[in-house]
Amino acid sequence: MYSSPRILHSPLRLFAKPPQLPCRHMFRAVRHTSTGAHKTLPQPSRWPRRLAYAAIFSGLGIAAGKWVDNKFAAPPLPGTEEDVKRLEEIHYIYERGLPIVQELREHPDYMEADVYGNYTEEDKLQRLSSGPLRGSRGLALQKIFYNDKEKAAINVAYVGPGLEGWPTVVHGGALGTVIDEHLARLAIRHLPQRTGVTANLQLKYRAPVYSGNFYTFHATLDEERSTERKAWVNGEVRDPVGRLCIEATALFVVPKTYQLQEVGERY
Repeated sequence: MYSSPRILHSPLRLFAKPPQLPCRHMFRAVRHTSTGAHKTLPQPSRWPRRLAYAAIFSGLGIAAGKWVDNKFAAPPLPGTEEDVKRLEEIHYIYERGLPIVQELREHPDYMEADVYGNYTEEDKLQRLSSGPLRGSRGLALQKIFYNDKEKAAINVAYVGPGLEGWPTVVHGGALGTVIDEHLARLAIRHLPQRTGVTANLQLKYRAPVYSGNFYTFHATLDEERSTERKAWVNGEVRDPVGRLCIEATALFVVPKTYQLQEVGERY
């Protein structure tokens, strides 16, 4: 509350005697006091500020409640109306909201492709990542960017809440599946037989991967160690701001005594 300044006087001054001057006449100090009353400034009303705070915190509470509901509610089943709507939103973000997609599209050495581009819809249902893990709850979207000149590939993938091991955190095994397939794509493009199997896969988890977001899966062929029947591939998983989440190294081989189906160029 506003109040006018006051001059504080010590109570001892009321009993102090006036000083004795060495002259014949005594002079009294005249103290002028104002006879007018102090004016009190009107106090601003606090209700507008209180209402503004109430509106802000109410909005934050509603937004937080919706976020919690979306995070912990059961994800929609593939093919439902809600699932289709979420898939449309995810595709929209991929097309308009990811700077790395625009950068890769503008790079002359990268070629964009869909996962399992040379597979039928029936064949896709028989694959783990494109069958049971399909829909907005799982691997809602995967787009591959190949760079044959540098022997590299980048997978821009959306990981949904159905892949969680802990709340909001994607299961390490689910991530291992995506990593294994992505590194294999690059290995198979190198192997003349256009097929192969995983002989060894090593993963180092550096940071959590959170559901409901896009991540980039990187793969680079180790040309010095690779042959016509063996392909060594190094990989990384990075979050939307480029932070390293997982490091990977894998060896893919073509069996000598077991005949494998040719996977093709767009696996």
